[in-house]
Amino acid sequence: MHGRDVIAAETSISDGTVLGHTGSTVSPVVTFTPNWRKIFTGESITMTCDVGSTGGRDLTYYWYKDDLVILQVPLDVYEGDDLTLRCHHRSDFIEVYTIFRKDDSIIQELFEIPEIKVTPYPVVEGDEMTLTCDSSLSLLRPRTQLKFAFHKDGRNVRAFTSYNQYGIQSAQVKDSGKYSCEATTVTNSVKRRSQEKLVEVNELFVNPRIVAIRNATIEGDQMTLICITRLEPLRQRTDVQFAFYRDGRNVQEFSSSDQYGVQSAQLEDSGNYSCDMRASNGKVRKSSHFVHITIKELFFTPVLNVSTIKVLEGDTITLMCNTSLSPLSQKTELQFAFYRDGKNVQEFSLSDQYGVQSPQLEDSGNYSCEVRSAVNISKKSEDVFVQIIELFFTPVLNVSTIKVLEGDTITLMCNTSLSPLSQKTELQFAFYRDGKNVQEFSLSDQYGVQSPQLEDSGNYSCEVRSATNISKKSEDVFVQIIGDEDTDYTLQNKIRLLASGILLFIGAFIFYCYIKLGGWP
Repeated sequence: MHGRDVIAAETSISDGTVLGHTGSTVSPVVTFTPNWRKIFTGESITMTCDVGSTGGRDLTYYWYKDDLVILQVPLDVYEGDDLTLRCHHRSDFIEVYTIFRKDDSIIQELFEIPEIKVTPYPVVEGDEMTLTCDSSLSLLRPRTQLKFAFHKDGRNVRAFTSYNQYGIQSAQVKDSGKYSCEATTVTNSVKRRSQEKLVEVNELFVNPRIVAIRNATIEGDQMTLICITRLEPLRQRTDVQFAFYRDGRNVQEFSSSDQYGVQSAQLEDSGNYSCDMRASNGKVRKSSHFVHITIKELFFTPVLNVSTIKVLEGDTITLMCNTSLSPLSQKTELQFAFYRDGKNVQEFSLSDQYGVQSPQLEDSGNYSCEVRSAVNISKKSEDVFVQIIELFFTPVLNVSTIKVLEGDTITLMCNTSLSPLSQKTELQFAFYRDGKNVQEFSLSDQYGVQSPQLEDSGNYSCEVRSATNISKKSEDVFVQIIGDEDTDYTLQNKIRLLASGILLFIGAFIFYCYIKLGGWP
């Protein structure tokens, strides 16, 4: 509010409202510019104290507000003030009083103190929260443009804009606080701030807690975990989902089930378990603390013990599958199976042993055993290589000659050698012609035919066996018996002819010498 030197005793404000005067023959008048009925906060006015003609006198003017000299310009006047103005000069004193009081002051608010409103109310996590800065404009200034700002706990959360709402898409507990809003004219000439409003964002659900309702302690036990929480009473029908984790890795995706179960727990099911809970719209998600689950062994991993890893043909192999039960499961019944090179050689049974009475070379290989319980907990041993060593080498049949004249002698020898590990082993030998036995097993490694006939021709072989019934056969060797009619005389005839020729030559030479020498000496 601005003032300048004028004295007034009687005036009106657009509608002739009298302000009044005292002690002067000249009627001073106080006028206002602009001449509005109501003056709004933030606007500027000029008050004039006019005494008309001064008769050439120089007057000094003073302005007072409530008996205090007005020094500052512009003058601050607030809605509801009792306004008393006076001005005087040296020769005269004039008081001008306003007839306006608090209920009809010339000072009028341009807009009301704003009120901050919250929707929805109360607010729950995940809600779309909207704060509205509500302020009514004066009916005399309906086109006034305002700007709005919002504050939380005394800090600005949104600067001035023309939009009187501030929204949070998905309210969280951290969004709780004391909110207020501020309204101002475009020119910032008038600012008004609302009272603070406490907004509490209620939890949609409390942090979940994971609990084992069936706590497996031994392999094969059933394990069940449940994710427990409590929904906000106002949101009891909210759809929520649950997920479960072991050591931070997901073991069950989000679903409507609040339980996670393992029918037959294994050692690898041990770990730190937690659960997550979320609203089905994904706006609110919370995690539980960890709970540690330890699964103990029902029985220990078996170890395969072998009587010896190097075995002679015909000896005995004994394999034993060793394990032990947990102290918590001493009454558990176990079954055992055995494998060679991954192929089953003895089905599951109550026996923890497997034996081979007379192993052959093909029984060499990687042996292992497997143990299982009635609840299908199974464990395998490491492989153990067992080598079967030849007791003696495959025999070779040696024959004195493969073409024999009738009446000559045939001698067959069955040659073999013992393993260095079995030098004292006693061997027996048998001989065959065309697969038929011609000499029963005996200690002799030789077979002879003193006067073979044509029918003695054929494929001869021998067989060697040990006292443990390890037997091996030689390859066949064909022996041919040749008769007289089959003798080849060509060479003999050639020899005879050659001998005859030599004798003839000698005879001729002697005869020649006789002639030359004149007779015999």
